[in-house]
Amino acid sequence: MPDRSWKALERRVATLFGGRRRGAYTGSRAGGRSDVIARGFSIECKLLVRPGYADCLEAARQAERAASPTELAIAVVKRKRAEDRDALVVMRLETFLAWFGPDAAVPVVASLDELEQRAMP
Repeated sequence: MPDRSWKALERRVATLFGGRRRGAYTGSRAGGRSDVIARGFSIECKLLVRPGYADCLEAARQAERAASPTELAIAVVKRKRAEDRDALVVMRLETFLAWFGPDAAVPVVASLDELEQRAMP
């Protein structure tokens, strides 16, 4: 039986994130689970003929619904017949700011003051 294109995409994305493809999960009606099991991430993969804004937004929300509080929710959206390197990693602005914004619980970037202090001789 030939491998489905979307399953192959999930496997390739899982490899890139050091994880594995979850496979079909039907144990819950309340949102299900992410497509890829990777430490620190909730990853939803979409392979679409003509991905649009609504598709990207729904994929990001689906990843958020499946995420635990310690997982960063992202969607990997790829257009059919495009190269993997041109796939988009999508997250909502609210999610991005919660993880990386100025009020994030764990700052991942230096503040402007810190950068200016480092630049001083």
